[in-house]
Amino acid sequence: MSDAPGTVTGVEPAGDDGNAFIKLAQRPRLMLLLLAGWSILGVMVQTFTSSGIFLENHLAFPGESNLELELDGALGGFALGWQGIPLAALYIYAFRDPSRNRSVFFLALIHMGTLAASQIYHWLITSDFTFESIIVPLAGSVALAVLVFVHLFQPRDEPPAQRPAD
Repeated sequence: MSDAPGTVTGVEPAGDDGNAFIKLAQRPRLMLLLLAGWSILGVMVQTFTSSGIFLENHLAFPGESNLELELDGALGGFALGWQGIPLAALYIYAFRDPSRNRSVFFLALIHMGTLAASQIYHWLITSDFTFESIIVPLAGSVALAVLVFVHLFQPRDEPPAQRPAD
């Protein structure tokens, strides 16, 4: 077989081993869509607080007339996640040309880091949420942060800068 461009040789290059899902998830546009979706999900949680999948209200003492409510639920940690619509809009805007808007990935790293920190803060420091309420938002935020971090700091094969003609 020929090594000419466009010819299939059936042999993978030596440096291309790795998880296909991770490689797919690290595509800049797909990462931006994941980040926008995660931000929109956070806004939905903040908007629809009466839904059981987002937040569950529990009476402090069942059977009593005590009306003190506890926020709880599978995605309850999103309620105080400190993020929202502007970040989703920015990720969607940067989707048009991720290579030109590379700095948005630095913002995404800060965004996911602060979201993860807020989950831990509201669980360990203020006891606003139980562990079951923060595990999904925390795991998702950390996973997205890792994808963005690897994307930002992986070696790149960028073409050498063109010198202007004299």
